[in-house]
Amino acid sequence: MDAASRGLRVALVEGSDYMSGTSSKSTKLIHGGLRYLAQAFQRKIPPRSLLDVFVNLRFDPGYLRIVAADLSERAWMIQSAPFMAKALPMMVPLYRWWEVPLFWVVGNMYDLIAGAGRGVPPSSIVSVEEARFQVPSLRSVDPDGNNLVGGLVVYDGQQNDARMGVHIILTAIQQGAACVNYASIESLLFADGKGAGDAGACVCGARVLDRRSGKSIDVKAKQVVNACGVFSDKVRQMAEPSLENMMVPSYGSHLTLPEYAGSARMGMVWFTNDGRVLYLLPWEGSTIAGTTDAPGELSYTPRTSASEAAFIIDEVNRVVSEPLSTDSVRSAWAGIRPLVRKPGSPPGDTKSLSRDHVVEKLNCGLVTVAGGKWTTYRKMAEDAVDKCVAENPALAHATRCRTLEMQLVGSDQTGEVCGGAFDRIVATLVDDVGVEKDVAKHLRSNYGTRALQIVALARAEPGRFCEVDRSRLQLGMRRLHPHFPHVEAEVAFACRHEFAQTPIDVLAQRTRLSFLDVTAARAALPRVMEIMALEKGWDAEQARDESERCETYLDSMLMPGAGRAVKHPGAEVLAA
Repeated sequence: MDAASRGLRVALVEGSDYMSGTSSKSTKLIHGGLRYLAQAFQRKIPPRSLLDVFVNLRFDPGYLRIVAADLSERAWMIQSAPFMAKALPMMVPLYRWWEVPLFWVVGNMYDLIAGAGRGVPPSSIVSVEEARFQVPSLRSVDPDGNNLVGGLVVYDGQQNDARMGVHIILTAIQQGAACVNYASIESLLFADGKGAGDAGACVCGARVLDRRSGKSIDVKAKQVVNACGVFSDKVRQMAEPSLENMMVPSYGSHLTLPEYAGSARMGMVWFTNDGRVLYLLPWEGSTIAGTTDAPGELSYTPRTSASEAAFIIDEVNRVVSEPLSTDSVRSAWAGIRPLVRKPGSPPGDTKSLSRDHVVEKLNCGLVTVAGGKWTTYRKMAEDAVDKCVAENPALAHATRCRTLEMQLVGSDQTGEVCGGAFDRIVATLVDDVGVEKDVAKHLRSNYGTRALQIVALARAEPGRFCEVDRSRLQLGMRRLHPHFPHVEAEVAFACRHEFAQTPIDVLAQRTRLSFLDVTAARAALPRVMEIMALEKGWDAEQARDESERCETYLDSMLMPGAGRAVKHPGAEVLAA
């Protein structure tokens, strides 16, 4: 998006589906990082006493710089997609008297660093009564016997990460980029007949495999940028095989729980006993709990381990009054963070590695951008393209970075659809079109102005995507699952306008149903297959293969140790 908006000709190749890796498996936050702020002033977190606070005092300006940069990007990201990104209040429950003044300082410092244009309301200390009102499930007494004394409410942003990524791709295409998914890099191309690791070798493109057709093509480029997250080392070593790895994989696991496990109004955040930060957040009508921070091996199919899932449930039970069990878990998923190795870091300790990003240029010309997090994606792109333009004379015609002035596709960029008041879309869909309110809100917050196109698609083919709502004597949009607001027309829309190629793409990255409830996603799969088979022209054998691959994927999102949920008429049983 950045490079295309500067007037450069851009091709993006994605080895699998857009956002199918770590980008879809985040905590869904747009934030500066409370842990980084704590680490700027404390050698040990969390402190167990007021004496602990003073004994472990330090000042590390590096962490403050990361927090400041992240909070600046937070404000931009929220306004870049106002239909999807929103301010989210989160409470830090306080159980010791000295935590009240300490966290009052923390909250005000967080706001001060963010500045006047922070894009979210200010932090505040709330009473015990207000804390219990906002989060009814909050414990009155912690496991150590300390009574609740209040809470710090801080605001950060929240998003639907995979859908945000799809809208970034659509915006890049709008700016002139050529983007393709399911196209993997087989090898890099080098000028003048040289090869990887040769003296004076210069990267001039890549050989790309179309994984759907099996055909390979050579794509020539004046500049190649490697933005492959945790797999960046694989591309770096295609250019220079002797390079040491710079990426350190760190598994971050999450569990999806019913909405009643938390609060629909407010999230919670707290420090675990070992210094991690855990979140309990409302998201898309459910509650997500996470994340963990554990070393692991690179994998294209990371899974939540039983120990990490147990850790999350145990930590959540430290702060909620009604204990949760594994039976409460609707989906379990893990992503691999792209941490960057720093000299002197203890082996295997991912908490001491920075989430800040780096931009590296090799002698062969390959530029790698790695590290960072969702909140800073715009700045990462700006820094990477700036590096390319500054050091590659063939790109001298590029203009300055324009992304700070841009909004994503789905925003009302001209003010002609809703004038930025996205609730007007909900009102239009409910009052003028007859869409059910929860469906209208879902479409608005995930598609923005494009929600109107989904409704138009459904009404153009009512036999496929609509049904009579007898309670209102109107033609309603047929749902994929009765417990969720996702509608069948979204499947066809994903195929026609959002580059979905497989049922996994639809259930995981476009509708997010597999992240919300894996059993519901499995129940919706036959209808998704029926719609996609017609959209894609699949024969029976191809449809069966796609369905089996999707079943295997859905198995990976079950709670560790759980069997596959199979529905039978009148009953539900588990098949191990």
